Amino acid sequence: MAYFLCILSAMLAFTSSRVHSYFSTDIMVQLPLKSMMATAARNNSMILFGGENATEPFTTDLYQLTATDSSFDWVVLTQNNPPPATSKAQGVYVEKADSFVIVGGITATTAFQSAPLQIYVYYFSNQTWIAAPTNSVINTTISLPVNRQEHSVAIDQASATMFIYGGVFNSSAMNDFWAWDTTTMTFTQLPPTTNIAHYGHTMSLLSTGKMVVVGGVRATLDPTSGRVSFGLAPLDALYVFDLTKGSWILQNTSFGLESRYPSTRSDHVAVVARYNTRWLIVIFFYICIASRDRIVIFGGSNEQPIRTKAYTSSIGVLDTNWVWTSPATEGIAAFRRSYASAAILTGQYLTVAFGTHVDQRYHDINVLDLDHFTWLQSYDPNQFTTPSSKLSGEVIAGIVVASIAFVSLALFLIWRFRAYLRWLITRIHQDLWRPRAGEPLWAETARFCFEVFLLFIFALCLAFIIRQAITSPNITQRTIVPASEVDMPDIRFCFDGYEDIYPFDDPRNITVTCRTDTGYTCTDFITKLDNSVFVPVFADYLGPVTCFLFRPPSDFKLSQTSGINNGTRLLFSPFADTSITNARIHVSAYPKAMDPNIRIYNITDDTPYLLSDEAVSNWRNLARNDFEANNIFTIEPFTYSVMTYNLIDHRYLQQSGWNYVGFLPNANHTPEVETTFRQEAPNPNYAMTHADLGIIVVSPNIFALITDREVKVYTLVNALGFVGGIFGLLVAIQSWMFGYRPRSPWGVVQRWSVGNMRQSLLRGLSNKFKTSPETGIPLINPVHRRFSVLYDDDRSKDMMTVPESEEERIGRVEERMQVLELLFKAYYVNDEVFRSLDNARRGSGDEFERLRRRHAPHDPDHGVNEGLFTSLEKL
Repeated sequence: MAYFLCILSAMLAFTSSRVHSYFSTDIMVQLPLKSMMATAARNNSMILFGGENATEPFTTDLYQLTATDSSFDWVVLTQNNPPPATSKAQGVYVEKADSFVIVGGITATTAFQSAPLQIYVYYFSNQTWIAAPTNSVINTTISLPVNRQEHSVAIDQASATMFIYGGVFNSSAMNDFWAWDTTTMTFTQLPPTTNIAHYGHTMSLLSTGKMVVVGGVRATLDPTSGRVSFGLAPLDALYVFDLTKGSWILQNTSFGLESRYPSTRSDHVAVVARYNTRWLIVIFFYICIASRDRIVIFGGSNEQPIRTKAYTSSIGVLDTNWVWTSPATEGIAAFRRSYASAAILTGQYLTVAFGTHVDQRYHDINVLDLDHFTWLQSYDPNQFTTPSSKLSGEVIAGIVVASIAFVSLALFLIWRFRAYLRWLITRIHQDLWRPRAGEPLWAETARFCFEVFLLFIFALCLAFIIRQAITSPNITQRTIVPASEVDMPDIRFCFDGYEDIYPFDDPRNITVTCRTDTGYTCTDFITKLDNSVFVPVFADYLGPVTCFLFRPPSDFKLSQTSGINNGTRLLFSPFADTSITNARIHVSAYPKAMDPNIRIYNITDDTPYLLSDEAVSNWRNLARNDFEANNIFTIEPFTYSVMTYNLIDHRYLQQSGWNYVGFLPNANHTPEVETTFRQEAPNPNYAMTHADLGIIVVSPNIFALITDREVKVYTLVNALGFVGGIFGLLVAIQSWMFGYRPRSPWGVVQRWSVGNMRQSLLRGLSNKFKTSPETGIPLINPVHRRFSVLYDDDRSKDMMTVPESEEERIGRVEERMQVLELLFKAYYVNDEVFRSLDNARRGSGDEFERLRRRHAPHDPDHGVNEGLFTSLEKL
């Protein structure tokens, strides 16, 4: 029976394994920037309530983040009667009642007041909240826990009992321990931790019935002096409550081999994960390993004042043997943070979201595979995104087998083509070792060694030049072409601190008007942006934000000169309540094709849009954190401001191998805008004579088409000049040291040809330059046998030895001379001058006769030759 259970568990482990990975950037647009939310896992979802955002310390929103097969779904849950806006509460999910319980936390009314522990229960069936009866109990003899923050909660699903431990109230650390029955909504006090209190910690319930308190700040009371000391709770000794025994113990821990204790921390997150069921088949033996609990902690801070506060993103894992490991994670880790939300969704995948880092809040989702401790970045249902760097035994065996197969194949190829390898080595030897007749061996040896040395130097130079081209930095070259007309950027105006509650005809109504210096009205090109879609956040938090976007059509341009045109500059007049003086107007400029507001607010026109969804999401994240710095300016009311701009076509080099060549590079055309801004001091009397809040003048900095072209400093085309110069210098040094060696007229194609190509070359030579066996080949065979001792050629000894006449010898010499001339003509000498001389010789006789007849004298007493030469001399 155990055998079948083991196999069944192994099959279930394989069939239910799914890979969740990093989400689409589209979901980030929906997520709020929050931290300190009450969080609990419900089925395959994470339920989140309350928390703080950039503008509100307490909120009452209820969300559900659900993991799907490919990404995440984000839903705002309906609440019929929301509880008070809360921050730093803790949450649990009750399976039996299908309810979500929030415990404690701070609200606007209970922040510094003593009140019973506030508990609210949300039922998913009717989307209704119910307050615990003890929330409003005052002056009672019943012992109730006081409301608190920085506490911890855990739930026993079998008994539907929730446990609450520790926390802080009015700067006092607490050590009380309570059980709350989720059915009867009654409290039971349990033994506290003697003289020890915790806050900012986590509490995890294991399947063994042990409640483990991890991390946080530990407050220790000295019974003798009565003093309380505070410090981060060490991780080498943890407080554990045994539900079966009803008592606390101080459990010592250790760390594994090649590991260490995780760093101490507070305000972190902790989840209970279980090992995947593993199985192994060895011949006829089946080994099944049962699953065990492990506590995984992430993030947190050192709980120091803001100036010295530090955060962590490290992972710590505690198993049921009380052994800590600090695994090194792979992939892009989640940012350092505290007050995050975390849960185990879909098996062995830890999902971490939201949280805070100093004044920065996050709205990202990060997924950690606990089997490989890898932060996932992309979704692939069939393949793990980032494999572990450790090699398994199967991989090592595969590498060994592949290496043996490769060596065997190499040896077989060497044996099979040994004849060709011998020929190749011989050819290389002949090309490099070329001693001249009459020179000693040391001269050729020195030349050969020096040539190898120069080749080595050339190879080093070539490698350096290629590496320089590959690692070449990019520079930007700007070209400016004067133009009579230029385009305009999109301009966004955001009123910060003005109430948008007045009707259109009220002077306090928020609006922006536009005109040019020639009087052309361009107000129709201004659109009010929908605040229900997106509202940018500004760190001054002066009040409500209302934005307008100026986006002219593509045919509306500014001209350099006056005349029949739209004008040379724009004049904007913002209108709002002039009685408000502590408000501001934020002005931003965007290239028309790169304006993220177009995608966010779904504005359609004839201008092409180039910004990617990921870039829009990143911009939105910056705008919600007020991290945007380029081309954005803040204007005070009652001021005169001037903004000039340059529209630039920035051509960025693509990540393409062709761009290393340096010829016709591949580049992306990215529109950009450069702005400069000047603002006068506010005029205190401006509102007396003006109905608007000021004047904003926008004009081109120069009327020109500006192109910034990104180029590489070094390319392979540039390197050709260096290579040729170095090669010529090395050849000159070689020739100067050892003299000139004539080069062969054949190139690599002819010299290294094989097979039919080689045979065709030899046949062509034999047919074109025919000689008799007795004549031999010039420069190869001697003119006569008696000179054969001067040639290092055995074939010279086979020449004809019978006596020959003088005519035969002269004929043989003439034949050798003819072959030599043909060879020189074909391979060594350009015969253009010789052909010209031949043409001149052929035409000289006809020209001489023509001139003689033309200039011959008619006097019969004079000779013909005399008259001819006289005329030729004159000619």
